[in-house]
Amino acid sequence: MLKRSHLTTLAPGEKLLALGDGVGEMDHWVYFLLRGELQVHVNSPTGGRAMRPLATVRPGELFGDLAMLLAEPRSADVIAASGNLETQVLGVDSTLFSDLEDFSLLTLPTKLVFYRNMVHSLRWKLEVYRSQYSSHPLANSHRKLKLYTGAKNCVEELRALADQARALGRILLQWNAEFCSGELMDEKTEMADFLKAMLS
Repeated sequence: MLKRSHLTTLAPGEKLLALGDGVGEMDHWVYFLLRGELQVHVNSPTGGRAMRPLATVRPGELFGDLAMLLAEPRSADVIAASGNLETQVLGVDSTLFSDLEDFSLLTLPTKLVFYRNMVHSLRWKLEVYRSQYSSHPLANSHRKLKLYTGAKNCVEELRALADQARALGRILLQWNAEFCSGELMDEKTEMADFLKAMLS
């Protein structure tokens, strides 16, 4: 896996991913934040980047997975936070994980850990949005998805996790579209402050 990965060091304020990257071609990198902090920005209703971040990525978190899951362009800007001296990110070639039947390069347990982590990460993000906007029509949509209850540690579980991750990713894209419209950012408690409170 390390042969198909790259380490990136970002200066404060440096952009790693840009909204719309990957149009016309698949952006096949997923990322893990190793050190520092990243801020996620979506466009404001006027077309520019929102002044406040939509979310914050902290060490150990997976991000950039929606492009891999849904073959969609990047849905936000991801920028190194200005308060950090240095931010380090590990980019992993997601094509290693996309063929669910091929275990020539990565074992089944490795792929299972990757997809379990991805599902957990997506559910966490959606739970945060649900907590902040509990009356929104999307608030409980991820809770309606059926959880896998079959045999563990098998290809069937891997397929189910991949399907669940794609379904959660589509819901997260719907939320991102709501934030881009500007309607949700006008709430009394801004999302950035809420996320900070939830994670502290």
